[in-house]
Amino acid sequence: MIAEIPSLWREEVWHPLSVHLPIVTLLLSSLAAIVNLAVNNKIYHLFLKQMVFVMLTIGVLSGWIAIYTGDLAYSIEVRKICDPKILQEHQWWSYTTMIVYSVVFFLKVIPNFIVLKFSKIKKIVSLILLIAALFGLLYTGHLGASLVYQQGAGTYKPSEDCSEFVR
Repeated sequence: MIAEIPSLWREEVWHPLSVHLPIVTLLLSSLAAIVNLAVNNKIYHLFLKQMVFVMLTIGVLSGWIAIYTGDLAYSIEVRKICDPKILQEHQWWSYTTMIVYSVVFFLKVIPNFIVLKFSKIKKIVSLILLIAALFGLLYTGHLGASLVYQQGAGTYKPSEDCSEFVR
């Protein structure tokens, strides 16, 4: 009897398909904000400021989609892996990181005329939060990689002789 290869469109696979866009865009938003500290040229400064906002917007929107798909995968994978505490920690760090990035996004969206007195404080707080969120993002990614590469979360394990691939 030949085993059936499961579909690539399984519910638990939606998360890895959706998570890479927010990882890249949020990473770029944090790095651009850090690089912007060292830039003296007004044109580059404006470009990096806009880049932070665009990457943050894409990252926050797609990040919450990744959280949703991660929640779908959680209920399936928690029963299949050896150490579910890693999965719980991954989930906690992903929520925390997305909340921090979302706060920065809303700080950037709030029109300056509303908080004109606090615009310098808002910039400093945003930068500190972007740096903190970057570390959360990197640690969340580390935990996700641990789940996939050490525990096989979301992966299909073929038979010993790989007979399901022979047609």
